[in-house]
Amino acid sequence: MSNPKLYEAFEEEAKSIDIEELMQEMLDSFNQEKGHVPTPADEIRIRRMMLARKYIEKEADRLTMLRDAIIEEWNGRINKKLEEVNSINDFIERFLKDANGGKKLSLDVGTATLRRTAPKTKVIDADKAKVFLEECGRLQEFQKAPVLDEVLLQKSYINQFNKLVEIEAEKRIKEEVEASKNGKITMKREGEIKLQVENELADDYYTSLPDFMEYIPETKKLSITMK
Repeated sequence: MSNPKLYEAFEEEAKSIDIEELMQEMLDSFNQEKGHVPTPADEIRIRRMMLARKYIEKEADRLTMLRDAIIEEWNGRINKKLEEVNSINDFIERFLKDANGGKKLSLDVGTATLRRTAPKTKVIDADKAKVFLEECGRLQEFQKAPVLDEVLLQKSYINQFNKLVEIEAEKRIKEEVEASKNGKITMKREGEIKLQVENELADDYYTSLPDFMEYIPETKKLSITMK
């Protein structure tokens, strides 16, 4: 859609939409009419909801941008103050080291001292360290157990389930093909059989997983694409 006037019209329409009222109207219809069948009026309400949704998201993006701008400004102010604090710290540290012989300075408002941090080491080349330790015969002392490949483990359970589904689905497809008049079924029907088998086997399989695995059931989420 490239007509800017149409965009403006949609935006004006969206501004006047009362989402809560629309939802309540549809809920009232569902509650009053048992076995309610969607009507053109329902489609119009959904259309208005989708339109409102688009421009509510647009407004949320605008507010997010304003918030981020404010945060950026305040972060700049904070960082400037922290730079001033660091500058003061550097000056006092130089004074203690160069003019006060490294000694503690006690004043009425507080005490300034040079706190000692013990020496320490840090590995900067793990490969060279391994070679050295191996030559000394001490590599095992510092070697950690291999890391568990969690992704590979998860995939193995999923692949095992998919194999069970495939075997059972092929069995049912074969039975249905043999029972059909022309000796074949559509690909769509094969997909339906596979999905049916998957749904039937899922709970028993996944609820019997070891306790170190978590079962995350299938989910379905709304997806709306606007022009």
